[in-house]
Amino acid sequence: MTQVRKRLTAADVTRVRTAVSGLADQAFGLTERIAAASAAGLAGKDAPRRADLAAVEPVVVPFLADAAQPVQGAGFVAASGLLQDAGWWLEWFARDADDRPQRLVTHSEPQAIGFYDYEHLPWYVVPRETGLCHVTGPYVDYLCTEEYTLTFTTPVLVDGRFCGVAGADIAVKNAERVILPALRAAGARLAVVNSFGRILSSNSGRHLCGDLLDDVDFTEIPASHRIGDLPLAVVPLG
Repeated sequence: MTQVRKRLTAADVTRVRTAVSGLADQAFGLTERIAAASAAGLAGKDAPRRADLAAVEPVVVPFLADAAQPVQGAGFVAASGLLQDAGWWLEWFARDADDRPQRLVTHSEPQAIGFYDYEHLPWYVVPRETGLCHVTGPYVDYLCTEEYTLTFTTPVLVDGRFCGVAGADIAVKNAERVILPALRAAGARLAVVNSFGRILSSNSGRHLCGDLLDDVDFTEIPASHRIGDLPLAVVPLG
């Protein structure tokens, strides 16, 4: 017996868009607070140092300590040459294996083995070049969790000067706990994809996170299916 495939409805799309937008609002709410704290610490400093970013920790750590929210890492990433006592610096905190917030320790000098050169990564480059908030992913975060991750970033400006980005990481497994109920409520098969057609999540067992949909042209996706101004959208699956 041939099964009749249901059509994707506007209500299906709206439910999923609302779920993803809520996730983004939560992440960007945190990055905006981090950006404000970072900018306040750097303002008026001709030669800022790592100590001037002390206000970031009290913003991030209590937030990460709340197990009910999906963000597992967050902080400020400095533009190279900004700080006098570190050429590159991540004022970053993340949950450990026991879900306790801990400072992330990275190699901040280019000569060091394992140096993390973030200045060419999309989550840093796009906010720097556009002055706008951005979400990168899904991608495998080899620095922190080695899991599929979404990184939400907000540019930090002080007197018009780009000083770095405020960011928040959400593991896809945490994002899916928020998105999947809306996906499963849909009568048709659909997925949330990024601008490259890479799947964030779907309601089809044949379409997994990280899979690439070759037939997706993001420029042709109607505004009603996009997640605000972010490079994410809801698409039907064949």
